[in-house]
Amino acid sequence: MAAQATPSLLARIRWSSRSLGLLLRIGAEHPSLLWRLFTDNLRYLLVKLRFLPGAAKHVAEVRSAFEANAERGRFQEIWFDATDANIILWSVTFSKVFERNDKVQILEIGSWEGRSTLFLLTYFTQGHLTAVDTWAGSAEYEYNATANVRDLESRFDGNVAVFKDRVTKRKGSSLHVLPQLLDEDQKFDVIYVDGSHVADDVLRDSIAAWDMLKQAGILIFDDFLWMCYPRFRANPGWAINTFLKYRAGEYKVLNANYQLILQKTVTFDDHPITDFLSV
Repeated sequence: MAAQATPSLLARIRWSSRSLGLLLRIGAEHPSLLWRLFTDNLRYLLVKLRFLPGAAKHVAEVRSAFEANAERGRFQEIWFDATDANIILWSVTFSKVFERNDKVQILEIGSWEGRSTLFLLTYFTQGHLTAVDTWAGSAEYEYNATANVRDLESRFDGNVAVFKDRVTKRKGSSLHVLPQLLDEDQKFDVIYVDGSHVADDVLRDSIAAWDMLKQAGILIFDDFLWMCYPRFRANPGWAINTFLKYRAGEYKVLNANYQLILQKTVTFDDHPITDFLSV
């Protein structure tokens, strides 16, 4: 048993060191993110330990409803709530911007078995969610997810059946589906980017998502510190860092942790300068 535990420990150390290196690299360009990471982790602990009773009560109510719904499902993985960080941080962040009964429009890029889908629809009791996924697995699942993807889509359907009237499925790659949504002029209040983890795909998804995000809406990047590809340039963090620079001045950081949550603060409607058109 000890021989098996050692590689696992070494893998964790390598993972942590690579994630730390990524964080410092991004922090050098965005120093405020490091401070935000500290304060958000502190807030998480204060809520978890009930030093912020109002927030703790809110989280407890949401968690109870979510767990009751999740018990009806047939999930093979619990990535979303393997720790309580997502439940706490999402609940606290959402409560700053929305009421739970707001009729929010949600876009989820990468839904897998539907566990995060279920949470979003549990939290937003009147929300409608558009789920974009191939339901055929991905390069990452071969390494760190269940190999059973044959009935993945049917598991998703069953897991979110309690909210089936508030879910729209758009089956296909985000690289194909998101342009369709743009052509349909669809707009969303909350967008969760958790599809492909290849940097180029993450960047494309985020640019398309931003164009569909409403003013004051929330964009959630998953796996901000995910570092499974050897090249920094290939990981989601590179794409997210590039996006932060590309859209500088147009957002406010609401939360920085393993995920990054932004709020859209500025929307531009650019038109060419008339005088220049005749030059």
